[in-house]
Amino acid sequence: MILLYAWLLAVAAVVVAYVIAGPVWVKRHSLHFRVGSKERRASGAYGEITLVTFGAAMVWMIDSACPDVTLAGIIAENPTATLLGLIGVGLIVYVHGIRTAMAADGDERKPLFYTYLVYGIFSVLFFAGGAALIAMLVKQALADGSRLQALAQAAIGNLPGSAASDSDTLMRGLEMSYLDIQLMLSQAENSMTPVFVFLAGIFAINLAVRLTPLRSLFINNAVLLTLVSTMIGIISVVVVGTWTYVGSYASVISEYVDALLVFRQNTPDMKPEYVTRYSQITVAMIDQKSVLAFVTRISSEWGGVAAALGIAQWVVEQLNRPEAKESPAHVEPVREAEVADA
Repeated sequence: MILLYAWLLAVAAVVVAYVIAGPVWVKRHSLHFRVGSKERRASGAYGEITLVTFGAAMVWMIDSACPDVTLAGIIAENPTATLLGLIGVGLIVYVHGIRTAMAADGDERKPLFYTYLVYGIFSVLFFAGGAALIAMLVKQALADGSRLQALAQAAIGNLPGSAASDSDTLMRGLEMSYLDIQLMLSQAENSMTPVFVFLAGIFAINLAVRLTPLRSLFINNAVLLTLVSTMIGIISVVVVGTWTYVGSYASVISEYVDALLVFRQNTPDMKPEYVTRYSQITVAMIDQKSVLAFVTRISSEWGGVAAALGIAQWVVEQLNRPEAKESPAHVEPVREAEVADA
């Protein structure tokens, strides 16, 4: 419900701000598109409502993908930090808005001043949504690390000791322990889902900005926006992936392999086929410790969606290259020709 109320308030703030601004914002905050051979314009409010809806949907999806963390829970656990964060962002937003209004022409200052007073609500909520995304990803990564360590220790503890001298009992305990560690590694794979959802959402928004009239909202900064947001998404995946691999995945497998080596003292009392199975389990665990094995395991459905959207964004960026300014390599020959003619 918190997310719904925040989205409704942000939409209302955008609509009211555009009503107050009137024609002042038309030249800078309007959507440009073509109908046949004619260029048309629409209120930028539609674009900003679309963006904040995209953002709210991403927060909702990550909130749903995080089993141990919720947006309401983060706010309830950190009310003071949440309030101070909103105040800090609000000060930055309103100082910037008021300065922008005061720098405008004389007849535009008053409507822009009141516009930014209302529009600031939208800006604060938009940045708060971004901060909530990062907070949920960080807290979920920490919660996943703790849970995975507990599961790993339980799997290692379930390995039978030398007291269980019966061959069948030893093998039954080994198989169940191996099952437990594989379930733990599967959960390590699922722990990457929220950050892949985050990356997929960034790619989806970037595609919308690059391929639709939303691009005109950012004037000349659409390319920079997509570049910065893409880097944020990729860095998030790398950081969470490294944290999961080093802190949970590789270290847990190393501990489990060490426990298997201790278990080797029981093999003289085991049937030959059981010793063969023990060897297979040990080799399989060693092979799974590699970075390639980890990357393969975390390549879940959402990882595939993120990769597909990332490739689509790259293709769109390559197709849009002609719209960029000419490089000096293209301009220099023209200048040389002009000098020669003179």
